[in-house]
Amino acid sequence: MRPDGSDLRQRTDGPWDDRAPAWSPDGTRLAFGSERGGDPDAPLGGSPYRIHVLHLGTGAVTPVTGLPDQDGPLQDGPWEDFDPTWSPDGTRLLFVRAKVVTTGTTPTVESRTIAAVAADGSGAVTVEHTETAAAQVMTPALAADGRLAHLRTTASPNGSCTLVVDGRAVPVDGDLAPVPPRWTADGRLLVTLDGAFTLVRPEEPAEPEEIPFEGVLPVDRPRYRVKEYDLGQERVRPVRGIHLPALSPDGRSIAFAALNSLWLAGTSGGRRPKRLRESPATRTLLAPSWAPDGRSLVYADDRDGLLGVYRHDPATGEETALATGGRVMPALSPDGERLACLDMVGRLVVRDLASGAERVLVAPLGGGGIPGRPSWSPDGRHLALCDRNRLGARFREGYNLIRVVDATTGADRLHTVAPHTSIADRYDSGPVWSPDGRWMAVIVESALCLLPVTPDGTPRGRLRTLTTEPADHPTWSGDSKTLLYQSGTRLRLIDVSGDHARTVRVPLDHTRPTPADIVVHAGQMWDGTGETVRDDVDIVVRRGRITAVEAHRGNRRAALRRIDASAHTVIPGLWDSHTHPWQSTYGSRQATGQLTYGVTTAVSLGGFAHEQARIREEVNTGRLAGPRLLTTGELLDGARVAYSMGRAHRTRAGLHRSLERAEALDWDFVKTYVRAPGWVMSEAARFAHERLGVRTGGHLLSPGVQLGQDLTTHLQATQRAEFGHAITTTGRAHQDVVEIYTRQGVDFSLIATPFTASPLMGADPALADDPRVTVVMPPWDAAVVRQGAGPRPPAQLAALRTETDIYRRILVAGGVVALGTDQPLGPVGLFLHLALRALHAGGLGPAETLRTATVLPARLFGLDDDLGTVETGKLADLTIVDGDPFTDFADLVRTVTVLRGGTPYTTEELVAAYRPSARRVKAAGTEEDWLEVGRLMRRDGCCHDGH
Repeated sequence: MRPDGSDLRQRTDGPWDDRAPAWSPDGTRLAFGSERGGDPDAPLGGSPYRIHVLHLGTGAVTPVTGLPDQDGPLQDGPWEDFDPTWSPDGTRLLFVRAKVVTTGTTPTVESRTIAAVAADGSGAVTVEHTETAAAQVMTPALAADGRLAHLRTTASPNGSCTLVVDGRAVPVDGDLAPVPPRWTADGRLLVTLDGAFTLVRPEEPAEPEEIPFEGVLPVDRPRYRVKEYDLGQERVRPVRGIHLPALSPDGRSIAFAALNSLWLAGTSGGRRPKRLRESPATRTLLAPSWAPDGRSLVYADDRDGLLGVYRHDPATGEETALATGGRVMPALSPDGERLACLDMVGRLVVRDLASGAERVLVAPLGGGGIPGRPSWSPDGRHLALCDRNRLGARFREGYNLIRVVDATTGADRLHTVAPHTSIADRYDSGPVWSPDGRWMAVIVESALCLLPVTPDGTPRGRLRTLTTEPADHPTWSGDSKTLLYQSGTRLRLIDVSGDHARTVRVPLDHTRPTPADIVVHAGQMWDGTGETVRDDVDIVVRRGRITAVEAHRGNRRAALRRIDASAHTVIPGLWDSHTHPWQSTYGSRQATGQLTYGVTTAVSLGGFAHEQARIREEVNTGRLAGPRLLTTGELLDGARVAYSMGRAHRTRAGLHRSLERAEALDWDFVKTYVRAPGWVMSEAARFAHERLGVRTGGHLLSPGVQLGQDLTTHLQATQRAEFGHAITTTGRAHQDVVEIYTRQGVDFSLIATPFTASPLMGADPALADDPRVTVVMPPWDAAVVRQGAGPRPPAQLAALRTETDIYRRILVAGGVVALGTDQPLGPVGLFLHLALRALHAGGLGPAETLRTATVLPARLFGLDDDLGTVETGKLADLTIVDGDPFTDFADLVRTVTVLRGGTPYTTEELVAAYRPSARRVKAAGTEEDWLEVGRLMRRDGCCHDGH
């Protein structure tokens, strides 16, 4: 583009990432880093970054590194080249060459080398500089006199960014941002220091010159009416949350989960389905599939403490345990003699049912959630499932592919459904093998598609799209002539030809029981409206809402149930404004665990759409013990994804289908993820506001506020660019960041997720002995808490103070900061209290701190008429604490009872519900085993505290 921003022209295209462009001195060429030319179907690292040159006159792109027979450093293993810059005479290119280091299956780059090559790619690659410090190098820049500058960075909690010239650190006084330094004609370096453009002379760094700059970011902020949320107050509503339906081999029945029960419906439709099994409120079940003979079902259930696979006979109701100790997504082999399923870290496991022998066939290719449900080939020789590759080591995203595994040897092959195309997500979007072996059903661009395959699962033709409407969770009839799928709230049957689609009507309602009238006698109460507490207060609750908050009196009528909190403190129910429901590994423990720590409202910022509709209904009807859930479907992303809950999109039609699902399932939030291009972000925001009346957001700050989003879901998290993060390497934010969150009229908010709060576990080792940890938490979370109960290095505490100071500044300036945890990346429930302690230790008073988990999230989501404070007319969401957090803030973690919409749950009763299975869970693995399970679950996560 021209210097004034006009005449913008796109010069490269295609499915590849092209990054870090650098002008040649004569202005005729651009050097850049790109994955182009790699193998996008390879399991890991098939498309590494290499340096390319674009010739502006012709449009030709030529690679200059990674060429055949080109010698160079680090080429005895995988490597990546990036951050190019030109020599002043235009004859050479300098760049960073990074060694790829793989731990397990997770690759990372070790960037210690600055290399050079002739600008035409001829000759060998040579080393210009090797960093000896334990740090990463980035963004080299070569001066006219030959001096070489670059940045050297270290990660949190000892985060740093250092300017280096000719191998020596330049002692710059201030917070240096990790953006490329540039030489000026007079031998100075342009850098970003303390948030300002600054010129530094390397030989006289104590005399920097700040360049005054003032800019205006024009934004067109959305105005819309916020929806009426489903808060569980309606008496009777049709069920939306039909979860993972499965068509029987004879095509006459459909099994599914809903309302925490296993159901059987007829495909003729119209009759109320039959309930096969009902789980108690502190357990859950999911993922039914049929035995090949159609006489029984297998499904996952956490009745024994961890998810296990059980067989159910619909005719007799008889139940048999097939595989316990953490097994999910079951599928029986065509002969019925073997069971395929996934364990808690996503390994594909096959069990011989006669002998009980079990074998792990393959581990998942990456993290970010377990792979998709396995599907057997008709001859029983192979299994197919959805897994994700990774194109390079620098960025974690890849394509959701078909992974075909030999059921005997574990040998595997990967197949894309089409070039540079992802299966929609890795939950239950296929592949599902047809019983005749000719097809695999997959969901692509949120549509039902068929891929023709050979008997061993190799694609033998082009992908065929079967529907133009949204589709999810396909299953086959035994004769391979019919497919069942979900389209929004509807169950649909369609012929393999694509004809004769019809809806199966499943009349199923959910009824909310009316809670008993209650009076809570609070010894002291903070209502959320001020800074101080009131003593000796009665909170009167009728039909789930607060009808009076008044001085205690002991002569109330006997019909009122009494909750004696006279020795306790009552506060508004706590919010966790950033969660991810993950029932496929946590079972019921995630929901119940949140209640035991006082959380009465959880906001999902990404998960599986139909599962969340189900959870919301189960909580509202009392069939699942958990906080009310504001739902979000899958993360709306670009063509590549990281998480299993990411929804991949290349086309506008695909995005529109995903958003149609959002409307049908009544999402409460819309989240775009880091590789979603601008058109996805803006169209999703417009749909969220105009059609749903809900908030929308993601990780990206400046693009988010410009494209119509309402908030960021982190202060710092994965981005799609090398630079442009909201904080610097040392964890600081500057004026522009704070102003976006606080400028009057912008109305842009922050959900804070302070992962740096994890060291506070070491400040209170008794947290690890709490029965909510030892009994209710799954063993991998409990192991993390016990491991974290020791002291932490001072650097981690310093990083925490730096982060919380940013939140304090935003709050003081009038911004909205709602607190979240990104659970289950941190221990469920407990991590919210660590985050609250961090804010309090960072200078906020008890009331100011509590507002980030009560008043402010209610305001942010437009629910302050119903939630967030203890006032007449509000829903009775209350957290009762044993102690006084206004005197000793650490008391806040001691939750004894919560009321959610007037329904009480005591911590003692919830813990007791898990005690019978606690011993069995503990015996299922050692502490080291569970720590490794937790590590594998969280690998490739977007955020962590560096440990």
